[in-house]
Amino acid sequence: MDKGFFKYLKDKKDVTKIAIALALGVILIFIGSQQKDTSSPEVSVEERIAAACSGVEGVGRCSVLVYYAPADSRADAEEKVESVIVICDGADSADVRLTLTEMLSSFFGIGANRIRVEKMKE
Repeated sequence: MDKGFFKYLKDKKDVTKIAIALALGVILIFIGSQQKDTSSPEVSVEERIAAACSGVEGVGRCSVLVYYAPADSRADAEEKVESVIVICDGADSADVRLTLTEMLSSFFGIGANRIRVEKMKE
């Protein structure tokens, strides 16, 4: 070890400043390790859409799959929705199918021919 450092400490020049700096460092490390991520866990688009669809009368349980078109390297990097599949309890009702198709068509800005609503198995 460097004998000069220990000699410096024995001379007690600025030892108080060093001790305070070390104590603050330890406190900051301790506080940083105690902080937890309080933000809500990230929810996928599919989960959010499924929750919204489930809120529609007659839909029941619902699962959603969103297919994104590959990003075009010449265009902006934003992903575009290519198609959506909805699997739900209420898909045997034409009214439910129509409502979900219109809702998702409007939300994603895609044609009704790109949305498929199917009955969930029992």
